[in-house]
Amino acid sequence: MSNFKYYIKRFGIIGILKQILNKLGLIKFNVYEFLYNRYYSKLKKENYENELIEWYQYRSQSEKNPLENPKTFNEKIQWLKLNDSTHLKTICADKYLVRDYVKDKVGEEYLIPLLGYWDKFEDIDFSKLPKKMIFKSTTGSARYKIIKDKDNIDYKDLKKSMDLWQKLPYGYAGMEIHYFDIDRKIICEKLLDMKGPSVIDYKIHCFNGKPLIVEYISDRKGHSYCETWFDTSWNKLNIFMDADSSFNHKITPTPPQKLKEMLKISKILSEDFIYVRVDLYEIEGTIYFGELTFTPANGFDIWKGTKSQLLVGNLLRLPFESRLNDEEISKIMLELKL
Repeated sequence: MSNFKYYIKRFGIIGILKQILNKLGLIKFNVYEFLYNRYYSKLKKENYENELIEWYQYRSQSEKNPLENPKTFNEKIQWLKLNDSTHLKTICADKYLVRDYVKDKVGEEYLIPLLGYWDKFEDIDFSKLPKKMIFKSTTGSARYKIIKDKDNIDYKDLKKSMDLWQKLPYGYAGMEIHYFDIDRKIICEKLLDMKGPSVIDYKIHCFNGKPLIVEYISDRKGHSYCETWFDTSWNKLNIFMDADSSFNHKITPTPPQKLKEMLKISKILSEDFIYVRVDLYEIEGTIYFGELTFTPANGFDIWKGTKSQLLVGNLLRLPFESRLNDEEISKIMLELKL
């Protein structure tokens, strides 16, 4: 589906023109927020499948239906969106409710200390909060604000961000259905100490309850970062972002001190799911839980070439596919190695 057809169907010609005027600063009203809410609030459940297919075709600029005979990792994530968006996934995608799930499964010692939980910005008593902290929406990706010095908070900007978190539903573009029923609240957590420009993310991809791939991300600056992919024995894998080489580490990162414990935690946290990515941190030998992610990059990770997408897709076994034995998994992982 062309970009023009995709946006015309959802926002109309007048809506698109108003969006352009909004981006040019000629009107202050947040047109996108209004149009987004108007279209998706009327979308019926029986239309979810068609909406997902149209979104995928718009993103991929192809006529491919990802729900028919899915093979790649991205295609199978699309299938899971429509066919496996369970209530448990909704709980575990909620950044507040998932804490109880983690506590029950592996223990609360892995949780980042919680400093507060509120319905809206006006409920926050900043006098009771520490100098450093991080605010997050209970739903969505990239909905957070890092505060390194409470004395220098731009309260107007912070309120604007939080108000938008509360107003704008998350997950409809791309039909990430497990996000739809999450209550949009605000949490505040302790800000983890950072030795470098950002904390290191250890994103452990688990397939049918088995942690198999570790995605190492560091040097975050906005949407820019460096990453390297490993197997669970810390061998580099042939998975690269289809972007400039600045995304790739020049020197191979060393494994975390407690890799084995991270893998053990991930195995336990993933046992209820066909696929999940367990995001963890390690700060001075202490492991912290970040989040559980069921649809990474909205099921549209762009990697160089198609081979790695097919191989990783083969690791993810949908309910109608036979499970892989250890020998078959090892063979696929061997093909993924550099």
